[in-house]
Amino acid sequence: MRRAGLAFALALCLAGTHAVVAQRVAGAAGFPLDDAWIHARLARNLAEGRGFSFNPEEPAAVSSAPLWTLLLSVPAAAGIPFPWAAYLAGAAGAATLSLLGFRLAERATGDRQAALLCGGLLLGTHPFPWSIASGMEPGLAAALVLATLLAALSGRGGIGFLLASAAGLARPELCLMPAFVLLDALGRVRPPGPSRIARLGLAALAATAAPFLIDRLLTGRYVFASLAAKVGRHGVIAAFREGRADLAPSILAVNLPIYLVPLLRGLARDNVVLLALAPIGMWLLASRGRRSHLPWMVFILLPSAMAVLAPFGGPEFHEQRYIGPVVAMVVVAGCVAWAALSTRPRLRGLRFPALVLVAALSAWGSAAGLLRYAREVKNINDMQVKVGRWLLERPGGPGTIAANDIGAIGFVTRSPILDLTGLATPEVIPYLRRPAAPGSSNRGWNGASESGLLEFLHARRPDYVAVFPGWYPSRFFREGLGQEVFRVDLDDNVICGDRSMIVYRPEWDGPEALRGGGSGR
Repeated sequence: MRRAGLAFALALCLAGTHAVVAQRVAGAAGFPLDDAWIHARLARNLAEGRGFSFNPEEPAAVSSAPLWTLLLSVPAAAGIPFPWAAYLAGAAGAATLSLLGFRLAERATGDRQAALLCGGLLLGTHPFPWSIASGMEPGLAAALVLATLLAALSGRGGIGFLLASAAGLARPELCLMPAFVLLDALGRVRPPGPSRIARLGLAALAATAAPFLIDRLLTGRYVFASLAAKVGRHGVIAAFREGRADLAPSILAVNLPIYLVPLLRGLARDNVVLLALAPIGMWLLASRGRRSHLPWMVFILLPSAMAVLAPFGGPEFHEQRYIGPVVAMVVVAGCVAWAALSTRPRLRGLRFPALVLVAALSAWGSAAGLLRYAREVKNINDMQVKVGRWLLERPGGPGTIAANDIGAIGFVTRSPILDLTGLATPEVIPYLRRPAAPGSSNRGWNGASESGLLEFLHARRPDYVAVFPGWYPSRFFREGLGQEVFRVDLDDNVICGDRSMIVYRPEWDGPEALRGGGSGR
């Protein structure tokens, strides 16, 4: 309990440091991503008894990390306001991650100093300090992956499948974890008998299906909305769905280097020494004692699958939030290798200097992440939060708002939101996916049809439309939205989807709407 209390206290200190620096740079605490405000609105609605939905009474699979949203709802239900509720949940996730790293390193090496190093590095290596105060799920996702590894090393296969299934509710790509657990279990029993293969296969199937079934129970949909709205248009999944299986070899050849090279670059920036040591540690974990192949599977197979199946954003996108489990596995494996190498007679004198170097590299990377965090919070506060507050101050309220960044605007205003990317409003997706006219192309974000989107807006008639102008550049689209009533331009944008956001007050029966709609093909 003392160790848990210390880890939680350290995590709270890191959250407080990020909040203080953000306060000085941005003028107020907040979140570095608009997505965090989406989780906040979902959690607040859930805590207030309005269901697991962004717009009350409108179930939608908005959250790609429903387990994280459920965790956020606990402090929210206790009356703790956002962003502080998210900082508290982030500290809890980070402390759990640190304790799991300590236990793993201790079990794998028997070296208490290595265990303490591992626990400390999992608190202090980017992106984990950033994630504590981000309102996002990387720490929770990484903790569940490490817990799955600990279960495997402890010979608790059933618990491993359960934890792997839970990981799929913390990050959608982690729905692959039960398959990794299955392969790992089969690799440790030679030869596995038919009955054992059948039992493990059924367990893996159930663990893989569970996140989709739970999502269906919570939201009415089996698949997270982000797959249909954003991610699902890229990679092998999209190719097969469109009947273009012939594209799979070229996707493999192109996507893997495009994804894996930035992955290695990002991991090296986080801590190049840990990255260099990690392969040795993964080999040791796969060959000693109970052994497990999960570390190298998470390090190699998971990002490769992300690159090929449904890539979006890349490994460095949003401060590495998609690769938190990979970073955690590099930290654990690197500490295991450090413990093994530094006890050799020839290298014993380098044990302490290597410890200091590894800790210093992680601290340097996290300090840089802290400064970026403050600028990111400033961007979100200066754009999305500012727009939300302006809308909230409109006489009579803002009514229904259509937006392509829905988090902070939705949280601040509490208004009904039409999500123009399709997360909270999946009925817009067919309009966005409308094919372009012969000889032309769709110019909207992610290949969206501007004319289709304008038709959707005409049908739903929101009171205000808040969009990134760079996402919908055609003149007919802007004219179809009517009068520009508010605008934000950032001079130092580092995280928002565009440096500008414009709010329109459409008159759907006016001449501007008719002219815009008529020129949309």
